[in-house]
Parts: sequence; structure tokens; C-alpha cells
Amino acid sequence: MTTRPPLAALLDKARAGDATAWQGLVERFRPWALRQARRRLPPGLPAEDAVQEALLIACSKLGDLREDQAFPSWLAAIVNSQCLRLMNARRPELSLDEAEVRGLLPARGVTDPETALCTREMLAAFDAALEDLPGRLRDVCRLHFRRGLSVPEVAQACALPEGTVKKRLFTARPLLQERLARFRCEDLFRVGYMPVSDHLLAMCADHLNQARALPLLSRRYLSWAALTRDLERGRLDAAFIMTPLALDLHGRGTPLLYVLDGHHDGSAISVARSEDRPWRMGLPGQTSTHSVLLHHLLQERPELPLLPTVVVNPSAVAGSLRQNEIGSFFCAEPWSAKCRCEGLTDRVLLSRDILPGHLCCILAVRREFAQRRGQVVADYVRLLLSARDRVRRDPAFAAGVQSARTGIDRDIARLVLEERTVSFEDLEPDTGRMASFTRLAHAAGVLPDPGVPEGFVCKDFALQASA
Repeated sequence: MTTRPPLAALLDKARAGDATAWQGLVERFRPWALRQARRRLPPGLPAEDAVQEALLIACSKLGDLREDQAFPSWLAAIVNSQCLRLMNARRPELSLDEAEVRGLLPARGVTDPETALCTREMLAAFDAALEDLPGRLRDVCRLHFRRGLSVPEVAQACALPEGTVKKRLFTARPLLQERLARFRCEDLFRVGYMPVSDHLLAMCADHLNQARALPLLSRRYLSWAALTRDLERGRLDAAFIMTPLALDLHGRGTPLLYVLDGHHDGSAISVARSEDRPWRMGLPGQTSTHSVLLHHLLQERPELPLLPTVVVNPSAVAGSLRQNEIGSFFCAEPWSAKCRCEGLTDRVLLSRDILPGHLCCILAVRREFAQRRGQVVADYVRLLLSARDRVRRDPAFAAGVQSARTGIDRDIARLVLEERTVSFEDLEPDTGRMASFTRLAHAAGVLPDPGVPEGFVCKDFALQASA
């Protein structure tokens, strides 16, 4: 029985220029490298070419290898790099049927010289935008958007789960869209939202706007602090934002207009099923609708315990429960429904039980943008109302959109709609409703002033959209 020489001995001899030793390495690792390449390359691209090139590179750079035992992983990285090179050398195709890029790139099949020149310039701008992306996003976007590979093919080529590829494409889309808008000299309407059922209309409106009737750039945030900061600094033109946060920003010098209610109701108080749960409640923020409602509840029912609170963003409540950082939380759906379905919590009270029809998140637009691009704001409000009508008719559609944009299970998203814990009725801005809420927020110590700022409530866009 022939014994194979140790890897280290072969490497030492190959570094010294022993051709027989290098041939021994090739015979040992080439079949394995071919299997790696075939898993990564789509049909039609030769794995043998990628492996041959990888072996030549490995031979020329063998002196760079520091640890002999790392040779297999080092060779695998070179093989993967050559697979990507082969795919990038493939004739460029545009994945224009995908929702992520529809409207970003020019159509194929142009013939006249002027359009062809524009197409070349646009593709050059798109390639430049790709280069500006972080490395983890760049490869998947280049393979998908510019080379025409499907999501499964990209996942195979990059050795990533398909879900990760989809997430990276979703993350990259607004970055690419914003850079290409600058190339086109477009003035985008940048709208922020959170991954909560309260902001479902923003998600559905973005989906319905795939034909780019509006120059809309929707941005999903995971943190209320980040969303608020970007609205304050002008990185957003509008946001679905909790009313106390909008009023606080307005009071600190960021002129905003309240142009539409985002929803009504929509939150729940949930308690962990664990008997040794800590006596701490997670809230989405101190300057939040939930702080106002919690204060109102304790005023109405003084027998309830006053728990210490910590700030936990909605999508983080399940993790905070599992890590025993909180024993209860009060936040927007679908996170209460998710924790309930996973057996982590029991829902003890809906926000509508505390204050039926309460104001929570509103669409707040920076006044400067509304004055400059009023028609865009009115058209967006009209699109939101169309999205509301679609949600009424087709909850399955709404659940699918929310699932695609937040990662929440489709059945959980639909459960929230079927239980009617959130309402999208009567969304026109209401001065009386806002005045009532600001008095409650002041009484809770969340806002310094009980009055509604002059000019903050703006019904014009809702009326124009409804006309």
C-alpha cells in the first residue's frame, strides 16, 4: 500500500522548485478543487479553467503561504476568486425583471446612437456605484445586477445562503438608487420606516411604486435613534415616526409637517412566560408613544406595578427576552405576535385597550422639502392611500410584502392583520386628535409643551390626494 507523503514535506520541496512535488500536490488537490468550482459556477462556465488558473497562481505564490496546514483553505480562496473572475468575464446581462433594479438601468435592445451613448454612460455610472459599495455587497450585486445571475446562482458562486444574498441585495438597492439618482440629477424623496406593522403602508407603497412613478427611495431602519437622527440631519426628507419623536424634533429646530397618520393602535404589552423573568420592561424609547400610553395606563390603574424600563428596539425584543435582559415589553406588532407564536410571551394588553384609536406613528415631512416638492408629497400620500385600500382587499398581499421587507414570517404578519390589532382607517391629520395626544404626552413628562406647534398639522396633502 503506497503511503502519501506528508503535506508539509511536499510543500517544502515544491517551494524549493521540485516539479515532482508540485505535481503531487496537484494530483492530491485538483479533484477536490474541481468539486469546489463546480458548486460555485453556473452551468456553461468551465470549472476546469477556474481550477487550472487557480493552480498556476498557487504555484507562483507558494512562498506567500505561511502555515502549511492552511494550504487547503488558501487554495480554496484562490479557486473562489477565479470562479468570480470567470463569472465577471461573462457577457454582461441586465436583470431588469427583478424588482430590486427595475427602473435603475436602461432597457436592452437599443439601436439609435444617442440612446446607445446614454446606455453606456448609465452602465459606467452603475459600475462606479458598485465600486462604492462595501465589499460584502459588491460581489453579489455585480453578479446579480450586471451579470444576470439568479439569486440561487449568486448564492452558489459566493458560497452564501440564499437568504443572505437576498438581504444583501435589498440593503444595496437604496444605495445604488441614490448614487444613480445623482447621475440622473434626480431629486429623490427619501422616506424612512421601521420593520413594524404600523409602517406597513410604507412597505406596500414602495412595492406598488416599482414602476417608479414616484422618485421614491424607501429606507428601512432597525433603530428609532438612527431614523430620527437621519431625519434631523436631512438624510431623510420624511419618515414614519412616533408622534413624540416628531414633536421633539420639531421643537429642537427641525421644521416638520404632520401630513398623514401612519396607522392607529398597533402595539401590545407582552410578558415573558419564564417564572424567573426580570422586573424590567422594554420600551422603544423614552420619547415614545409607549411611554405616554404606559403613564396613562398607570394613572387609570394605580394598582399596577411601576416597572423600571430600558430602551429596546422592536426587532430586538425577542433576543432581549432570551438573554433575560427584560421580562416584558411594550412595542409595535408584529413582534408581540412573533414572541407569542414562539412561546416566549403572553400578550396581556393591547394599546387600543389603553386608549382606543390612539395616535402613534405619523408621516412627518421636512417642511423645506414639502414647500419645494409639494406635488411629490401629495402623490406619495395618494400612493399610501392606494396601499391602504390594497391592504383592506388583500391581507395576503400585505403580509407577503411585510415578510419580504422585514424578514418576519408571512403567517405572523397576516395574523396581526386578521386580529385587527392595527388599523389603517381615518388617516387624515386631525388637529383635535393631535392636541389630545400632546396633552397626554406633556402629562407623562415626555414632551415639555402641551400645545400643538403652529403650522405642524398640515391637511393639504391628504385633501389633495383624496380629491
